[in-house]
Amino acid sequence: MFSSLEIGPVQIKNRIQITPHEQQYLKDGLPTETMINYYIERAKGGAGLLEVSQLFIRASDGAVFPNWETDSARRFPLVTNPDIVPGLTKLASSVHEYDAKIFMELSAWTHLYGPVSAVPFESGLMLNELTPSMISEIHEDFVRGAKLIKESRFDGIDLHGTHGAMLEHFYSPLVNRRTDKYGGSLENRLRFLTELIQILRDSLGGSIALGMRLCADEKYEGGVTPEYAVGMAKLLDGKLDFLNVDSGASSQYEAVNQHALQTQPLYVETGYGTYMSEPIKKAVSKTKIGIAGRITDPLLGDSILEKNQADFVGMTRALIADPHLPNKAREGRLDEIRPCIGTLQDCWGRSVSREWPMHCTVNPAAGRELTRGIGKIGKAAKAKKVLIVGAGPAGLEAARIASERGHSVVIYEKSGEIGGQTNWAKLLPGRTDIGSIVNWYATQLKKSGVRIELHKEIPADPGVVQFVIEEEKPDSVVIATGSNPIENGIQMITFAPVPGWDLPNVRTIDELFKSKESLSGQIVVADSTTYIEGPGISEYLVRKGADKVTLITPHAHISPELSLYNQLVHVVRRVAAAGIVVTPFSWLKRIKENSALVYNIPTGEEKEMAADYVVLNTGRLQVNDLVDIFKKSVSEVFLVGDSNIAGGRIGGAIEAGFSIASSL
Repeated sequence: MFSSLEIGPVQIKNRIQITPHEQQYLKDGLPTETMINYYIERAKGGAGLLEVSQLFIRASDGAVFPNWETDSARRFPLVTNPDIVPGLTKLASSVHEYDAKIFMELSAWTHLYGPVSAVPFESGLMLNELTPSMISEIHEDFVRGAKLIKESRFDGIDLHGTHGAMLEHFYSPLVNRRTDKYGGSLENRLRFLTELIQILRDSLGGSIALGMRLCADEKYEGGVTPEYAVGMAKLLDGKLDFLNVDSGASSQYEAVNQHALQTQPLYVETGYGTYMSEPIKKAVSKTKIGIAGRITDPLLGDSILEKNQADFVGMTRALIADPHLPNKAREGRLDEIRPCIGTLQDCWGRSVSREWPMHCTVNPAAGRELTRGIGKIGKAAKAKKVLIVGAGPAGLEAARIASERGHSVVIYEKSGEIGGQTNWAKLLPGRTDIGSIVNWYATQLKKSGVRIELHKEIPADPGVVQFVIEEEKPDSVVIATGSNPIENGIQMITFAPVPGWDLPNVRTIDELFKSKESLSGQIVVADSTTYIEGPGISEYLVRKGADKVTLITPHAHISPELSLYNQLVHVVRRVAAAGIVVTPFSWLKRIKENSALVYNIPTGEEKEMAADYVVLNTGRLQVNDLVDIFKKSVSEVFLVGDSNIAGGRIGGAIEAGFSIASSL
């Protein structure tokens, strides 16, 4: 992985790549200091090749979205605007200072020009099919954009040919229905691309690398398959310097087609893309092949290269989580690499799904490198004794940062292990990867000398609290005691407890994990929340031996929040495979010892369901009763994580721990 690589005229110092990905770090379509520092951190961390997403091209008319000029402020401006050059030049020059190379993704989309063929958008909207004159205009726009990229001192251009971009629509047998010279045979479907390659080569010369993101599996019947992609690669061998092999939707709105999503979460195996890259790599002799797809471990990346499944590996999310992964791996410090846990909550879930600035669930410095990057966390003016109560993610991150700032830190944890609710989250089927962040914290805190006292519960007793204060003499106390489940089922549907919640056949999720109880018979899981808990515990119960599980939700479908993180389709598949019955738009009227009365919210219809057990998940309550007691004797007392905002996500807890500790 740390051997050099020639991609066309460009020498890359190692085989580690950041693939093009959106961060929403632009302002008025121009690079910001946030964006530049984001890439500097990853260049400084040792990655050999950094790619930027994405410079759009567009014709002067024919746009589906009339507000594109305004909406594109979160992306780069149109290629006719030379204002992008100074900012991009600064970005490229900054990366070059650390001996890294930088490529720009260049994109064209059918919703800004027109469809390759008369295939409607998902909405049913239909534009006129691209004419030969429009195709020539698009070629000219590509050249215009490519020249600006070269002028900005970028080392390469990555033509966007997947995830529903126009290039994919030309070569896709599913979408390209043309009968002229741009349709029919494979050679004809590739004609738009091969013409473009020749035009770009003639215009740019040989000093800049030229390649493409190639969709090798559209995941639609009749679409591109790995076998079809091999045929394309053979025809493109030597014409392009590199191919970034990828998969994903061929639709104009790829996020609508959940089954064809290109960025996969923790439910998918690491390194899943090699089934596409390996046959393509074997089919070419000149063009270099890159592959991405949950390559989160440098040992896995090294193995992929050793097996000749690719020439270089995209480790984007791993480098978001830890931009210094390459240096740590090269130096043998594998246990210090902060792991990507694959939830996509604060990367994809923010930058793509919500169009917010990208952060990272486990790395609170992502997108804030200017103030939070390596070496930016300064020592405190005065070293303090910091007591942290609770060893969940918020408490662990607070301990890590407080120790880094020079404070003496001790953690009191009532249980026998660190991790808090992550120790339960990793028990939900398919979510084992979440536990890796706890292992990382254990290593970090041990190396930093943080003292962790397990089985040390501090009850809300003034006498006990005073004893702890006298024993530890803290200057600051961070309360990270988490939350407890709401037991009575109160939620925002009825704003009232569920009658029968206190019967002996009713459980909370926490009780199931604590007792490790296996429930048999028929179980109703009533979940009014939006995340993974409902379907996760339902599958967990099936695996533990339940005869039948019915999942009740007031929402239109289970766990609507998961669609933001590309997890929903995977969870729906798992729920179906487990035989779980889902009842949407519904809630509990009451619970009895052997049944549950369920009503349909839109119609008011009621149905009695057999239920040997009912599991309630309607939210959580903060555990923060230590705050006022500590405040009587300690001047600095802070609440973080679930003890402050109950039911939050792991990324919010880690961010809270970081923020508080940075202020101490």
